[in-house]
Amino acid sequence: MRIDVFLRAESAVDTIRFYVQELGMFQVDADYGMDSYLLRASAHPGICLQITPWHPAAREAPVFALTIPSCDVAFQRLRAMRFAGGGGLVPDKNGVLEVFEWPGGKNFMLEDPSKNRFLLCEDHIAPA
Repeated sequence: MRIDVFLRAESAVDTIRFYVQELGMFQVDADYGMDSYLLRASAHPGICLQITPWHPAAREAPVFALTIPSCDVAFQRLRAMRFAGGGGLVPDKNGVLEVFEWPGGKNFMLEDPSKNRFLLCEDHIAPA
């Protein structure tokens, strides 16, 4: 099974750099032409991002979430990173930049260069 998330990418170059090189979580799987690409999650090959310049504009709510082994490790690495094409960590509604911890796990929000927001999550809830 494959899950595709459709994202607007105002700059395909910046978006690919963000997800593939800077985050290191995706790889380019297909170039459809006309600035449209398929990015496949390295750790979750069934999850893909379809990026094109004509998808709907970004919104404040996260578009997707990915589970990672450690939010704290990823957060510290990304907090120290300067994102070349824009994007990066998103502070909470009070302007605080930190990992959000709740009884079921941890998460933090990022946005890509086109302002698409998403979560990186560390789940502590055992599967049913």
